[in-house]
Amino acid sequence: MNLARARSLFTTVVLWGYFIGFFLVGYWLVFLVAGLLLGRRGLGWGLASYSRGFFALLGLLVPRARLLVPHRRELGQARGSVVVCNHISFLDPLLLISLLPRAITIVRPDFFRVPIFGWILRGAGFLGPDLFAEGQPWVERVARHLRAGGNLLIFPEGTRSRDGSLAPFKKGAFYLARVLAAPILVLRVRGTNQLFAPGRLVFDATASGPVEVRQLAALSAAEAEAETSHELTQRVRGYYQDT
Repeated sequence: MNLARARSLFTTVVLWGYFIGFFLVGYWLVFLVAGLLLGRRGLGWGLASYSRGFFALLGLLVPRARLLVPHRRELGQARGSVVVCNHISFLDPLLLISLLPRAITIVRPDFFRVPIFGWILRGAGFLGPDLFAEGQPWVERVARHLRAGGNLLIFPEGTRSRDGSLAPFKKGAFYLARVLAAPILVLRVRGTNQLFAPGRLVFDATASGPVEVRQLAALSAAEAEAETSHELTQRVRGYYQDT
């Protein structure tokens, strides 16, 4: 085994050890206390803090893959927004949850079946794709979350890109923004697929390019309401093609 492979395996063991082991050893108590004291807001805070710890550890293990967030202050001030972003790695939702206040997103149904972790996701307000079948009650859940100052994160491609290219966008995020009169925050993530590529369980400790989260545009609620869902979809997709 060469040195690069050994470094990547060591990095993977440490990061998965944090993500799973640290939670089981004791961090679940933080979620429990935060949830009892602050309810859904407390669970969201716990998930964001846990995610920040993960990326702090990743930065120590792979220092050349530094995190660049040019609009960090703007992201920290986001409230009541539908946040859309491209999707190139399983790290993307974890990274954005660490940066956005009270962000929830749509997760795979099997995540809710994971003991304790699934309960935390549901308790924090995370959504499953099956909830689209609920119709208006689901929309009202999102509306309450946005009115309370939370943010909804959606990857309009619907799945991770295997080669980094941008797939066609689904209209769901833009329909919600129009119906709920919510502003739209457009983000672009780069570099996470170099660290943790789709289809792999091993982190690449030799990755040297930066991991970047950049704000491409911010559309007001009035701008979102003024266009059809199709027009919004095409407009937002154009921001990615122009950069």
